[in-house]
Amino acid sequence: MISVVISILQTLLITSIYHMDSAIIMQVYEESKTTAGLTLSDWTKKFWEWLFQLSDEVNPVTVVGPSRPWRYAGRQPTQFQNECMEKHGESVWFIAPAPYSEPNSVIQLYIPVGNWWFLIGPAIACSSQQLYPSLDTIDKVRMHVKEDINKTNELWTIFDGFSIPWYFIDNTGSFIEIKDVPIKGSKNMSHQNLEDSNIQTLQCGYWNFVKPVVPGEHLLTIHSKSSIYRVDITYQLSVTGPANSSLK
Repeated sequence: MISVVISILQTLLITSIYHMDSAIIMQVYEESKTTAGLTLSDWTKKFWEWLFQLSDEVNPVTVVGPSRPWRYAGRQPTQFQNECMEKHGESVWFIAPAPYSEPNSVIQLYIPVGNWWFLIGPAIACSSQQLYPSLDTIDKVRMHVKEDINKTNELWTIFDGFSIPWYFIDNTGSFIEIKDVPIKGSKNMSHQNLEDSNIQTLQCGYWNFVKPVVPGEHLLTIHSKSSIYRVDITYQLSVTGPANSSLK
């Protein structure tokens, strides 16, 4: 069912495959370096850091502000992404699931030519006591984030006409700090009540990791569904020139 591109994650040891309704999930048991000196788990932490540090109007997973194509780029490439590209000759581009986009949306992203791996989050979850004060222990936060992700019952990702594998990353062993979450003037209801811009999070979910592609047009379709959300979005990736963020 899935065409597994071995070269995508040669350094990962895949230990189990199990079925969840219509989805086939690959679980990562052990990992070493993936790209730009970071593991896949490290890059998923960077993904959440990027997402939480974006302001309302440029965040692809909030409903504040207009849904313009540049918004889904989320001000990429970031300083960290650029530093990785300069130091290692490769870096990672983040693609969010955009759960509040219009059904069956087609979003065009302009991505600079280069050795960009794509980290895609078709079904991911993150929770924090600061965002949900009733979760007053780490066990409650862990239960919350795992219950959310365990509700996933449909999941597929198609890249240039081929199904690509998912990798389950569980970062719920200990809290992961995210700094500089925008709270002043935020219209995001979960951020308005924050007393501190630093939050402690637990994270887990299903991820795709795609190796760099040749310049040109590429098509990415994401579908995921649970009892609390549904994502159906297609990204037309134009790997031809400067990123959207540099055009603003």
